[in-house]
Amino acid sequence: MIIIWKLPTVYYFFDYSFTKLSSLLYSNNKIVIEFMGFVFCISYFAFLFVYFREYEKKQELEQYSDLMKMQLLSIEKEIEQVKSSKQKLSILRHDMRHHLNIILTQLQNNNTAKAIEYIKEIGALYDDTMIAAYCQNETINSVISIYHARFADKEIALNCDISIGETLPCPDTAICTILSNGLENSMHALEEMATEKKWANLTISEKKNHLLLQIENPIVRIPKFVNGIPTSGKKGHGIGVKSIVYYTEQLNGQCHFSLTDNTFILRIII
Repeated sequence: MIIIWKLPTVYYFFDYSFTKLSSLLYSNNKIVIEFMGFVFCISYFAFLFVYFREYEKKQELEQYSDLMKMQLLSIEKEIEQVKSSKQKLSILRHDMRHHLNIILTQLQNNNTAKAIEYIKEIGALYDDTMIAAYCQNETINSVISIYHARFADKEIALNCDISIGETLPCPDTAICTILSNGLENSMHALEEMATEKKWANLTISEKKNHLLLQIENPIVRIPKFVNGIPTSGKKGHGIGVKSIVYYTEQLNGQCHFSLTDNTFILRIII
């Protein structure tokens, strides 16, 4: 630190000036005697100020790094989901000719019921590769579709009530990051539940150029709240909550976590 190496220099000039060039140090002058103590105190406080400022910057950089890692992980998961859907779609397209021949054979043999059943089975396979239309915003539709499939794989019901337009009052990437983290946390909390009926409610609405996002889900483990924010003592956990708070603040929005009758509620207004 600059302040540390300056202290010996100040002391050297003080000692040389008041002993070699004059006899002030031995004159019992209170100002001279207390000068170095005053300088050291001021230097110490300046050192503390600089140290804690650098410490805060380091903490912010570490937090930002954690958020970026978490965001990249989320993007990687979404890319894997898209690749999986494309692979399924490619296989279905390749096998479509065989499917059509089977249906044609069933119809020629007057097995209409079997043909209809086979068509429904093929339709169900295609449903896994489609992006559902929950609203007019395609990016929001993609995120919800991806997590709807993940919830379904874990036998969790994701109930959606989405009423927003094509253009949002905030960047799509930011709100999708918040949405992804919120749904990810909800899914992990529901995985810990032993009950068969697991559910989560997602509500996104827009009013007077403000966006409301709310996620509700039951929980079995009551989290500890610090300054209104749920925390986790587990290593590597809690990054999703930090990301939600960070991006909400970046958008000048409000973020509120609450617990009512063992139901965890995340409410965000942007």
